[in-house]
Amino acid sequence: MPHLPTLRGASRPADPSVAVVAGAAAVAVGVVATWQPFALAAVAVLGLLAWGLWTPDRLNYTLFAVLLLVPVTADPGYPVDPVWIVLLAATAIAALGRIQRFQPYAPLPSIGMLGFAVPAVCVLTGLVWWTGPKDIVIAVAPLACYALVGWHVVAEARAGAPVIRLARAFAWVAVPITLLAVYQRMSGTWPILDQLAISNAFTAQAGAGRSAGTMGHPIVYGTYGMLAMCAAVGLRGRLWQVPFAAGAVGLLLSGSRSAWIGTACALGIWYLAQPRKLTRRGVGLVAAFAAAGTVLVAVGPKPVRDLTDLVRARLTNVSGSSSATARYRRTEEAWSGIMDGAGSALFGLGPEAHVRFFQQIGISDGQAQAFDNSYLTLWYDFGVVALLVFVSILAVVLVKLRSLTARMLIVGFAVQIWFFDFYLWPAAAGALLLAVGIGAAESLRPVDCRLPDPALTALRR
Repeated sequence: MPHLPTLRGASRPADPSVAVVAGAAAVAVGVVATWQPFALAAVAVLGLLAWGLWTPDRLNYTLFAVLLLVPVTADPGYPVDPVWIVLLAATAIAALGRIQRFQPYAPLPSIGMLGFAVPAVCVLTGLVWWTGPKDIVIAVAPLACYALVGWHVVAEARAGAPVIRLARAFAWVAVPITLLAVYQRMSGTWPILDQLAISNAFTAQAGAGRSAGTMGHPIVYGTYGMLAMCAAVGLRGRLWQVPFAAGAVGLLLSGSRSAWIGTACALGIWYLAQPRKLTRRGVGLVAAFAAAGTVLVAVGPKPVRDLTDLVRARLTNVSGSSSATARYRRTEEAWSGIMDGAGSALFGLGPEAHVRFFQQIGISDGQAQAFDNSYLTLWYDFGVVALLVFVSILAVVLVKLRSLTARMLIVGFAVQIWFFDFYLWPAAAGALLLAVGIGAAESLRPVDCRLPDPALTALRR
């Protein structure tokens, strides 16, 4: 007897196999949770990761979530240092993304591969002062990882992936992270980060009242605040003022002077790009914010006054503080090594030379054992040749991408890394990679959405 058609809206008999599978899964989860809760958490994370990698668009969100939000200062039990877990995971995700989009007849080389020039040149200059394969692999691996991720991001943007929507989404992520940063400031602790920190230097006790968000370090959290502000004001969208304000509050709570300077330069680029530099609405908004800020500082609640005290302390005696003195000494040491001869000036002192300097000689002032200048570190290890390639790529990207948001982020990043080494901080590099993706995506949008052309602006006037 033929089956009667099922009426729309009528209920179908339940499949008993679904109930069996659901019951078995519930029992398995209960057993695993009782036996080893960490294993259950690992299974949940792997399941979420598989879901995030299932489609190319979700893969891009997963990629930047790993780069921007996963701390490299917390170790829940990784087999190697957390930074390598994050770097290799991001690289594997980007490689999987390229495999998903692979087309046999499409040309493989693209403009997105420009970033591979930096690790390639570093390998060549590293051969001049050969110290073994281990040093050169460890020194070049982060640059190669960032180059592969950058290639993937540019290819996705040029293929029409929703990179702009992704950037707006991560700007909005600044809102809950800012709430976490406020709690960190008020409680004086960094939950989870303190318990899993790989060193006491990456705990709230060493942070001196500053917040670290989920990134594990105030400087890198400051970079994320800058990213949120630039993406919000540059890409706009509905209620863009909310993520902009959240990024600004997070930026202040981070206490990162380098991020403050970078953000100021980025917002300066935004202001210079505006066709009308002075408007009644703009003046009114600035005056309103200034008045509200003055009132909050004068009679506001204690958390606001504490934040004001933090900002005032970070801006007091900037050039004569202990960190500034340490920076001067590190710059002198780096220059001394670089200018030791023509070979060291051109080709550096070899891969991981700065690590060997701080391990064998060091500077005993209680500050971080690093030069705290990405440009000097690259010059010290691989010479002016590698430095010129790196700076040239930044300049080419800045000039060629006619995207205001991308230019803001690139300028802010280029300024901030003058004050710290970004190579082993994927969240900082992620800001630059997202900026390049935004620039590549906006190059496919209508001209009115990109940086205004001076000639067109003059004609409109």
